[in-house]
Amino acid sequence: MTLAQENALKVLRGELRRLCKRLQVLHKRTEYEDLGHGVLALEIAEHAVNEALEGTGLSGEIRRAPDPTARRHALRWHKTVKDVRAQGATFHRRHASEDLATALKALEIAAGSFEEVAERYE
Repeated sequence: MTLAQENALKVLRGELRRLCKRLQVLHKRTEYEDLGHGVLALEIAEHAVNEALEGTGLSGEIRRAPDPTARRHALRWHKTVKDVRAQGATFHRRHASEDLATALKALEIAAGSFEEVAERYE
């Protein structure tokens, strides 16, 4: 990653944080549930940027720590989330819904996160 790319990611992270704070204020004022989902989405986006920065040593990456029990739990959760996502995708094909599509995206992110957690305990 070039210095320009790192700087661009840092600027983007700041923008995401500011936007998230603004959306949190609106969510508190209006109590619209979908705005709360937007806050979560922005927090996930910020996490993705932090993950990209971890490759440069600029963020605090959790070191691998072998733990077979923790790994088994994470892999079980990973499988559970993948199974629920597959069932949801089948349901979505018959009963299309924007909210269900969003839930499926969230499950995809969750599955990837559980996979990363399992890798850390290898």
